[in-house]
Amino acid sequence: MVNYIELDVHVSPKQPGSDLLISELAENGFESFVETERGFLAYIQEKEFADVLVAPINEFTADLGKANFSMKIIPGQNWNAIWEKSYDSIIFSTKLCIRAPFHEPNLNVELDVVIQPQQSFGTGHHPTTRLMAEKLLTMSLQGCAVLDMGCGTGVLAILASKLGASHVIGIDIESNAVNNAFENASRNNVVDVSIEQGTEVQIRDRKFDFVLANINKNVLMEAMPTYANAMNSNSHLLLSGFFLTDVDELKLVATKNGLQYISYETDGEWALIHLAK
Repeated sequence: MVNYIELDVHVSPKQPGSDLLISELAENGFESFVETERGFLAYIQEKEFADVLVAPINEFTADLGKANFSMKIIPGQNWNAIWEKSYDSIIFSTKLCIRAPFHEPNLNVELDVVIQPQQSFGTGHHPTTRLMAEKLLTMSLQGCAVLDMGCGTGVLAILASKLGASHVIGIDIESNAVNNAFENASRNNVVDVSIEQGTEVQIRDRKFDFVLANINKNVLMEAMPTYANAMNSNSHLLLSGFFLTDVDELKLVATKNGLQYISYETDGEWALIHLAK
């Protein structure tokens, strides 16, 4: 069994500092995150840990608040129990339940999505994933071609399929995310979901009715021309992974690429933009 390092990170004020640190630690190889009252827990395999990986915490800037952490080793035999204790199902009214394989099915919802947790981004626990899922539940995807950029665990691609999309392509730059998304697609028996590794270059000349991109502001701005080019007439682009303060800048880039601004949604400091072509 594999031992893990657990960081217990305290952040004051909790937001937006916690989400910023989670994003940076995820890039440094931390596999999973669990929200706590004072911040969050972060996990990485003991053999992969090095002091340099916690630099984002040590370098946390004063204008964002204060951050500190304690660290302990979690023996491998305890890991499954930690997952089960930490990851609750996510319920969206009577429409959707996103749950882990070790949770029992919820018989009171219309759609059941089973995701093996990999990290809090993409399982439904992070605000940006919730924003995207909630928005999709209000839209008609029947018979549509859908692209999920930065698909992570594949949760949005799988949801799109269950909402009636005719074909869904999920693309992620990380090989571990691609493998996890492929496994989750199989777990949910969605045969019309394809998972590919790459960046927006992977789109090539393919066209879609819905483009979903839950990444970060810089990537979204750089890839906006590619997203716009990949959209059919009367299609939709849903963007998230950024803060409310970034909305105006992203709207400007989108309109310069021929897209129509429809609306935005928020969850705390995080935001989603709905665009159309």
